[in-house]
Amino acid sequence: MLFLAESGQKTTIPGVRRLRLAPPSSCDSDDPAEREIVTRLRRGARAGNALLALRKEGFLPDILCASASMGGSFYVRDIFPKAFYVGQADWFYTQGESHCFFTRGKPRPAADFALARVANLWEYNALGECDLAVTSSLWQRAQYPDFLASRLHVVHSGINTRFFSPSENQEERSGELVSFFGPPHESARGFQQFIACLPRLLEQRPNCLVLLSWLENAQVGARPECADDKPARKLEEEAARSVDSLNLTPDQRVRVHVLGPRPLKEYRELLRASTVHVYLAAPHALTTGLLEGMACGALIVGSDTPPVREIIRDGVNGYLCDFWDAEAMAVTIADVLEKSPSLDQVRSNAQQTILREFDGEVQTRRLMSLILHSMDQEKTDRRPDPDEKGGSDF
Repeated sequence: MLFLAESGQKTTIPGVRRLRLAPPSSCDSDDPAEREIVTRLRRGARAGNALLALRKEGFLPDILCASASMGGSFYVRDIFPKAFYVGQADWFYTQGESHCFFTRGKPRPAADFALARVANLWEYNALGECDLAVTSSLWQRAQYPDFLASRLHVVHSGINTRFFSPSENQEERSGELVSFFGPPHESARGFQQFIACLPRLLEQRPNCLVLLSWLENAQVGARPECADDKPARKLEEEAARSVDSLNLTPDQRVRVHVLGPRPLKEYRELLRASTVHVYLAAPHALTTGLLEGMACGALIVGSDTPPVREIIRDGVNGYLCDFWDAEAMAVTIADVLEKSPSLDQVRSNAQQTILREFDGEVQTRRLMSLILHSMDQEKTDRRPDPDEKGGSDF
């Protein structure tokens, strides 16, 4: 088994060989769409050359799994034509709600869709070539044209629920801690919308603390329009300036802590310590932060947007708030903080949702079963080769 990627932690899984791919060189062009398409083609070439080298070594995979987006899988069908190809459908851009969310439904100039059109080209290519297509949520599947959506199976990759779990002394949690994880430059994560609620929230809950952070080395900015990542220190400074611009009183400002990027284990401990974890998401693919917060036992206040509503049932395993209404968001968070001692059932329901539907080991078995079933079905449906014994001529 081989694992190829440009980034990520070193793998120590027995029997898995890790190969790191060099990121593609940047394209010098004034046209953002041209930069995007050339960068993705270069990424495909880098990955393709690595696969060609493996083929020359005699490596011929039975199964090949690859993301449909970002260009890395562009040539896999040509290089390994006999492999059973599983394509991961990430996101298909439309002119609908996800495109106009930040204009509050008002049309955007046609040129604003150029980057998204480029991104869709790779989805068309991969999903047209693969033997099995999977995606992570019903909301993601709904974005694809019907002829592609009909091919998509929904199987989320899940999270490690042995790692993301409540602490043993969770019942001893004291005080009120509100956490928000999301870098300030990623508009889809709602950083600005969250901090806008802080003046009212800090006024209503004079003893609560607020933590602003994001996961260290997180791959933020996956969408084409958010692809220009910034150095961690600049992001932290930007977050602090945004909080300072709220003109909080000294007593309020001292209760808001901008921690910046944190390593994985510290991120987990902050989730475990949180009374309320706020998760906001524009209509786009979710990050795993929502699932991790639910698994760690925090009470979730999530945005009332389609991808979040797919997981959060208001008042049952979490709470929903208006992405745009800072006043209402503050009231909802304050109300959940007030009632938190009596909301153990909501926490339990959230954890059970993750264990039942998003446990990584369970989801891996589901994907394995789907792949094996699809491979068997393909063999059954495969037409006889006329050149094989028993074939006939027309």
